[in-house]
Amino acid sequence: MNRTPVLLLLALAWSGAASAGCWVPVPSPKGVVFTGSQAGAPFPGEFKSYSGLLCLDGQDATKDTLKVEVDTASVSTDLPEMDEALQNGDFFDTAHYRHASFESDSLKPDGPGRYSVTGRLTIRDVTRTVTVPFTWTPAADGKHARLQAVFSLKRLDYHVGQGEWADTQWAGDTVELRFSLDFVPAPK
Repeated sequence: MNRTPVLLLLALAWSGAASAGCWVPVPSPKGVVFTGSQAGAPFPGEFKSYSGLLCLDGQDATKDTLKVEVDTASVSTDLPEMDEALQNGDFFDTAHYRHASFESDSLKPDGPGRYSVTGRLTIRDVTRTVTVPFTWTPAADGKHARLQAVFSLKRLDYHVGQGEWADTQWAGDTVELRFSLDFVPAPK
């Protein structure tokens, strides 16, 4: 008797069960990083404070959701004067817009461990719909998982960089965001 189809079905069922439920990120250094450009050179930074909730139904993908909130005042470039500038009114304006957020409208599996999430990204006073591909890798023990994603946005679309900073000659418009997060099951 050929056991391969039975073992394959069991493995698929197990992998779905291992990823079912709600998960929260464990904050860690370099979990949410960005790379922009200044005068043509790469300019990296990170956000040190963030929260999220990823819920995967396991039975009905239409019930899958992802919510993320980033504390924009936690921006860090390892240059205190730059961090202060990014928090001011020309960039994130953390006095008025303390958080950037993402809330999913749909989350689709794109293959084993691969998803695309479409939802509303809000930065400052602007909300736009974006689609972000990501990978989801649950550990065999079911006690933690890893989410990784990379996508780019145009900072000026979100009013980040006003006044003299709207000129893309000195600060590039394209910013790459990279997420590399460990998740644990959400408390019930």
